[in-house]
Amino acid sequence: MKKVATPLLMLLLGLAAGAGGGSAVALLLPPAAPSHAPVQAGDSRFVTLGALLVPVLVADRQLTAYASVEAQLEVGADDEEGVTARIPLVIHAVNVRLYRTALGSGPDGRLPDASAIRTAVAEEAQKVLGPGVVRSVALTRLAPA
Repeated sequence: MKKVATPLLMLLLGLAAGAGGGSAVALLLPPAAPSHAPVQAGDSRFVTLGALLVPVLVADRQLTAYASVEAQLEVGADDEEGVTARIPLVIHAVNVRLYRTALGSGPDGRLPDASAIRTAVAEEAQKVLGPGVVRSVALTRLAPA
């Protein structure tokens, strides 16, 4: 028993000393700087798409309901004016895409899939406005129409 206990005790003491030393070094050193520049509060703006009336289709393209969707695009402060001027093009692209996309979920297919709508809005906005302009998409309202 003594042959096993001594190496095991030495291993546990070594692990404890290493953990204590690592904690002391972490407390003494300053925290590392972030690798990316943080986004300032004034750097982004939200541009409203307005209310969209989208059809809710199931996989076999059968219409089950309509949904009212309001979304906002987060863009840089420098891009806000250009994006606002091109909102009608984004709305048209989103309507054309959602007219062909099965959005129905739930037992009867009447519930719209929010993640599919958000993805479609983001992808179509990127196509119309260019890559890197839209930072995120926020669905502010999703309700049956």
